[in-house]
Amino acid sequence: MTSYKYHSMKIIIFLNVLMFLALGLFLLSGCKKNTPDSPDYSDKMKAISYLTENYPPFNYENEGEIYGVSADILNGLFTKMNIEPTDITLEINEWDTVYQRTLNQPNTMLFSVVRIPERENLFKWVGPIAPQKDVVIALSSQQLNITNAADLATHTIGVIAGYSNITLLLNLGVPQSMLVEVNSMSDLYAGLTNQSFECIAYSEIGHGLAVVSMGYNPDDFDIVYDLQVTQLYYAFNPGISNELVDYMQAVLDEFKLDKTEDGSSVYEKILNKYQVIEHVEDNITEQMVIDLVSTTSQHLEENSSATLDKINAGEAPYHDLINPSLYAFAYDTAVTMVAHATNPLLVGVNFRGKTDAAGKPFRDQIVSGALAHGTGWEDYIYTKPDQSGLYYKTTYYNLTTGSDGKLYVVCAGRYK
Repeated sequence: MTSYKYHSMKIIIFLNVLMFLALGLFLLSGCKKNTPDSPDYSDKMKAISYLTENYPPFNYENEGEIYGVSADILNGLFTKMNIEPTDITLEINEWDTVYQRTLNQPNTMLFSVVRIPERENLFKWVGPIAPQKDVVIALSSQQLNITNAADLATHTIGVIAGYSNITLLLNLGVPQSMLVEVNSMSDLYAGLTNQSFECIAYSEIGHGLAVVSMGYNPDDFDIVYDLQVTQLYYAFNPGISNELVDYMQAVLDEFKLDKTEDGSSVYEKILNKYQVIEHVEDNITEQMVIDLVSTTSQHLEENSSATLDKINAGEAPYHDLINPSLYAFAYDTAVTMVAHATNPLLVGVNFRGKTDAAGKPFRDQIVSGALAHGTGWEDYIYTKPDQSGLYYKTTYYNLTTGSDGKLYVVCAGRYK
């Protein structure tokens, strides 16, 4: 296996203070900080060395500051834990360097890391942070045609040393001899453009940012094969206490759910800022959505009070445990959430004028559409209960009159 040498000076930098202040404004408007009775882990968190690499848009260095989805979310978690960003230092270096250091040095944490079975027992995990899709990229001039895994095995593929896509490619049957390892993103694209290898494996969303940042013409590259979608995590050295890891996981879980005054969470805003919005195919069909809305509407007509209680308790059929992204929720005509099968904390919240992370007041449009037409569909971007990230979603709605004489807008959705 060929390996390219890469020389760089290690950079120690502080978290971006301006980024912290901007996030702080969001957090003050919608996120709860720890109460005085909460455990104080701030000293232990400050003692950890936070390690990362250049992997846009999730983490990358620009003019001495760290940006990206994972960095912004981490900054938000520090804010919720009452930790000043100036008390935390980040170190950015080549992937293999920071990966090995996190494995072997106590009190270290690495981001962003794909969680795969081969790594499961090597780290302690907090996440998921966000989804990312690995793809195979080639020069447009090569007119490479890869239609299946067998085709992959006939081409030399550039990869970054230590990346999880190496394991994936090997499992797909690509011989080790066809993989050419390099140490950095810049070496990866340099090797592709000078034809040291025929194609590269890299993140789909990262590719678009990488070629622009390095001065390449995006039209000179083609995505020739989709590999897989994986989830990114924060990975801690295994010596970190379970108590500390569990605490940070709880803070992240709350951070994802906290809604700001405009109706979306800081987490959603961060993903939208970097355009980490995914299309996803699940097992939920349009007919399944329509059937759930019809069933829920019928039950509300028969017994509103009992049905609302069962929805908010997450009972079947209002929450499909086999397909957890299929669930019922309902608004009144004032756009107040009256029932939600997966997030009862939203019940009682008025969402009039509140938007998704892209600024669309989709809830208002659902209710107004129901009042005008009775039934219909509405598209927007939203989180997914069983995964991290933002996804394109469509919701079917139906206006129904409950047994209590009140009007309800009954909804269910699917991702697309």
